[in-house]
Amino acid sequence: MLGLYNADYTKSGLERLSGMVLLLNAAFLGEGCTVYNFIHGERYIGPVVSMVNMVGPQQCVKECLARPADCGGVNYGKTHFLCEIVTDINETEPATEYFRIRLELVGDQTECQSCLSGEKCVRLSSNQTHCIQEGHDPIDCTAIHGFSSSLPSGLYRIKIPILGHVTVVCEMEIDGGGWTIFQRRMDGSEDFYRTWAEYKNGFGNLTSEFWLGNDKLHYLLSQGSYEFRMDMSDFNNQTRYVKYSSISVGNEASKYVISISGYSGNVGDCFTSGHPINNMKFTTKDQDNDLNSGNCAVQYQTGWWLKSCHCSNPNGLYLAGETSIYAKGITYSPWLTHYYSLKTIQLMVRRVV
Repeated sequence: MLGLYNADYTKSGLERLSGMVLLLNAAFLGEGCTVYNFIHGERYIGPVVSMVNMVGPQQCVKECLARPADCGGVNYGKTHFLCEIVTDINETEPATEYFRIRLELVGDQTECQSCLSGEKCVRLSSNQTHCIQEGHDPIDCTAIHGFSSSLPSGLYRIKIPILGHVTVVCEMEIDGGGWTIFQRRMDGSEDFYRTWAEYKNGFGNLTSEFWLGNDKLHYLLSQGSYEFRMDMSDFNNQTRYVKYSSISVGNEASKYVISISGYSGNVGDCFTSGHPINNMKFTTKDQDNDLNSGNCAVQYQTGWWLKSCHCSNPNGLYLAGETSIYAKGITYSPWLTHYYSLKTIQLMVRRVV
């Protein structure tokens, strides 16, 4: 038996009709007892762990119930009949073309509870249930964007070599979409003056400021040919970007040596001219791999691919605009010099082959 509760039953008659349709759909979902709440005009932020295209709400809920280790709820895109299965349902965002559905098992529904993350529960004609491995997981945000160009930016789960499933932030609008973000600064909430181990493993909050992690970045970029883009803004809401047609990052044994080339953009080039970072190793306050006599990471309060020392400091201190402190802020010298600390910056990669 399925119990359904519309948490917003006082909405318009049209929404009530939608609720009735969902009620009728859910009546055929099978045995067990599930509390089933849906809210129009919102979606769970994620992460999205699986997507199914061209299905109705009934099948979307079935897909969720078939993944007990992964699914806390679903987002349903009405325009494109798109089902997004999410693990985390603690945060939501407005989304006109969506409604979100939360499912809570409240009865005896133990079938397939042994299924692992990434496995799906299937029922055979004999009425027995089995856990099967899901199909190919997306390897980056480029693959997710290829699944459906209408997907919004947000948290998604990908699978990369060695490390397995990783939650990432996908940018689905800028420059055609399909970008995997590996760094973001926006409000100074996170300290980026970190150790080698912290930069290796990643730190911060994926919904605000973060560094994805050098290990994750290496294995992500090992899957093909990738391009790189950095977007910046100042406190007057002016924006600039630079883009490079090729980027790769070595493993930890190589000290995460970076290879980057193919500049374009609407502001001067910092990464292949000036103090170029091409072929440089990563440097942190506790591991000096730059070419300077001292440690550039210590001198400029950062962690980055540093030569001697830098033309841009994406991981510098959040000094919020004009400053008398030279080059320790989030600076990009060809735009606003080393005496201006930017408001926002994000670094992202996209697979091209």
